[in-house]
Amino acid sequence: MDPMATPERNDPALAGFGRRTLLTLALTPEDAEEMECLPGLERFRWLAAGDDEALGNPEICRPAEAVAAVMAAARGQGAGVHGIIAFDDYPASLVAAAAGRALGLPGPAPESLLRCHHKYWSRLIQRQAVPEAVPRFCVIDPARPYRADEVGLDFPFWLKPIKASLSYLGFRINSLPEFERACARASAELPSHTRAFDEFLALHPGARPAGAEPVPGHWLIAEELMGGRQCTFEAFFHAGRMTALGVIDTVRHSHCPSFRRFDYPSSLPRRAQEAMAGIAEAVMRRIGFDDGLYDVEFFWDPRVPVPRIIEINPRFCSQFGDLYAKVDGTSSHRVLAELAAGEPPRWTRRAGPHQVAASFVLRRFKDAMVTRSPDAGDLARLKERLPDARVHLCAQRGDRLSELAQDAYSYRYALINLGAGDRAQLFERFRLAASLLPYEFAPATSRK
Repeated sequence: MDPMATPERNDPALAGFGRRTLLTLALTPEDAEEMECLPGLERFRWLAAGDDEALGNPEICRPAEAVAAVMAAARGQGAGVHGIIAFDDYPASLVAAAAGRALGLPGPAPESLLRCHHKYWSRLIQRQAVPEAVPRFCVIDPARPYRADEVGLDFPFWLKPIKASLSYLGFRINSLPEFERACARASAELPSHTRAFDEFLALHPGARPAGAEPVPGHWLIAEELMGGRQCTFEAFFHAGRMTALGVIDTVRHSHCPSFRRFDYPSSLPRRAQEAMAGIAEAVMRRIGFDDGLYDVEFFWDPRVPVPRIIEINPRFCSQFGDLYAKVDGTSSHRVLAELAAGEPPRWTRRAGPHQVAASFVLRRFKDAMVTRSPDAGDLARLKERLPDARVHLCAQRGDRLSELAQDAYSYRYALINLGAGDRAQLFERFRLAASLLPYEFAPATSRK
């Protein structure tokens, strides 16, 4: 049975027939397709709730209104709603947590999510729990003029917003003029992006750690540079117990920090992966996180005693979901649904059809207009050649790449997830998949 496409899936009369009802926030077509084909999820039915545009766009989201709308949608189902799932990071995941907690549904406390999202507060808690895994850092008011000796760290260092996504406005800072330019840009661009975050902080004052400054989301955090191999440790908590999903290696472009691809399983030594699990569990327990998925990004350098934390993301990562399905036989999409319903997730190891998998990121390094993007026929031909490929088109014909969600150094326009028997076959399949996605670009022109 297809749980996403049956015409009766929005019929409240089905709630009493053994199917568990989950509200979905900001469900993307790609995630809907993924959920459709997962075995075991036919016991759930899915009800869209809230304004998807606002739930995916912090500049127009009003948290109190968004939470109230989701709560009204749940109450409209009587006693038939068992959980809430967010498929977008910010602000959807915060709305889901706040509404779920108010309704008494399973899920992490919104205060725990806010402590992770707030990069400065997160660092303070990390330093309490695992000081050896945390770089030196300091908070920066972008509107304040600084002398070089007032910044708090020696150049070079990494500068990023207290609240941002996709490495937005994250820069390596080599000098005071670069610092001043980055602060000026942050002052101009961040307040509209972080207004919803600041409203969430006001709605949940208990999120602020004891003794921590009430730093707003549009401020910045400067951090000591770290190096080594970058990776992501992903896990979930259920009823106070942590289960590791896996470690995914991050491969960057050689000339800039932008991501090239994500490889699973990791090739890092087992001792490094076990150290990451211990560090992540200690921090998340100190934060008070439970009943949800999360990941911690790390740098591992064999010359440094322990892996060091880059940042914590207290949410489901859609991009990695089917990498686990390809190698382990269980997608994190399934874990997401089971956690939302309050069920203990069932996880398998190395039971998938492939030995290796990767999520490839297609990028350009100059802004451009998309003059051609793959159509339904192109995607059908790719599926015919590579049946279990998963493709997400970040950019469509008519888009300007710089107007989409991007990091500070490049412009991504598509993601391709693939599995294979070995690395050589994986890259061969990637070359084929990329050739079957006919993108064309023209130089970007100024908007009138």
